Amino acid sequence: MNTKTKILALSIMISALFWVTDTAVDYFLHYHRPFLEILFPDPKEASFRLLAILFFVVFGLIAGRAFERLEMTQARLRESEERYKSLVESTEDSIYLVDREYRYLFMNRRHQQRMGLIGDIYFGKSYADFHTPAETEDFIKQVERVFLTGQSYQEEHRSSRDKRFFLRTLSPVLGKDGEVIGVTVVSKDITRLKELEKTLHTLSVTDELTGLYNRRGFFTLAEQQLKLANRSKKGIYLLYADVDFLKKINDRYGHSEGDRALRVIAEILKKNYRDSDIIARIGGDEFVIIPVGTEGDRIEMIRERFYTRLSEYNKTREHEYEISISIGIAFYDPRNPSSLEELIEMADREMYEDKRQRKDLPSQS
Repeated sequence: MNTKTKILALSIMISALFWVTDTAVDYFLHYHRPFLEILFPDPKEASFRLLAILFFVVFGLIAGRAFERLEMTQARLRESEERYKSLVESTEDSIYLVDREYRYLFMNRRHQQRMGLIGDIYFGKSYADFHTPAETEDFIKQVERVFLTGQSYQEEHRSSRDKRFFLRTLSPVLGKDGEVIGVTVVSKDITRLKELEKTLHTLSVTDELTGLYNRRGFFTLAEQQLKLANRSKKGIYLLYADVDFLKKINDRYGHSEGDRALRVIAEILKKNYRDSDIIARIGGDEFVIIPVGTEGDRIEMIRERFYTRLSEYNKTREHEYEISISIGIAFYDPRNPSSLEELIEMADREMYEDKRQRKDLPSQS
């Protein structure tokens, strides 16, 4: 039996009870009349009782309908709450709610797992109770921004707990008067996306054959070095290298041997320079190097050291041909700045001068 039927039945019972009660009152007031006569009175008295009964029945119908609607509303609310709870608890995102004092009011199971917490022991605890001072300071800045503006805010965040990357969305929770009383935080794990971005970026700036920077990667990093040189008022060197007789190697031994020669050059360059130096292959047989922080009295020594290592390789080589390279050097002076393209052109001219001056180039004929 539903609530509406129960209320209607109760109103009918109350109506019947009212009839009997009114009869009893009349009987005691008019005891000289028979009870049955009072129970079924004259039309005037009966009309009053019927009107009262009608009132109770109508009231019961109205109340029953109202309670039925209330029950339906409550059922829909419970259903909506269950759906929301299911969504919040089944998502892989971390979801939590903090108040004006940065205390936890809610935390879904996913976030509890990440925090290593069980049950509701987090409730009422401060954000600082579970995070480092540095993390807490950063979190408070983000939350205060939401409290101040009343607007949602997104930021990328790397957790010191598990070193994973998250896209953190902070949204205001409004009270009845429209004031921000809390902040909901949804943290989406974007570690795989960041790794993919890093991979794509690496591919976009890396030469596939040698593993060095490609032309795009070189120009991006080199432009930054020129800006640093301008600010610090310290010049930088650029070395431009060209592989000798690469076309003859390709024609006589095949392009696979030409690729092998390029990889050999790349490996020697890596060993000859530091990890902080910029080394790139910007063309078929063209390499460019910026030895970061190298002083003028060492630049020639670096070039000769490369020639020495290449000579040592040729002495122990397993292929018929020798590998040779010519290197030109250009200097970027912040007091007389030039573009990166102009700097490469200067080094290119110096490289051809190096070719002419060196008499010990191996013969490929």
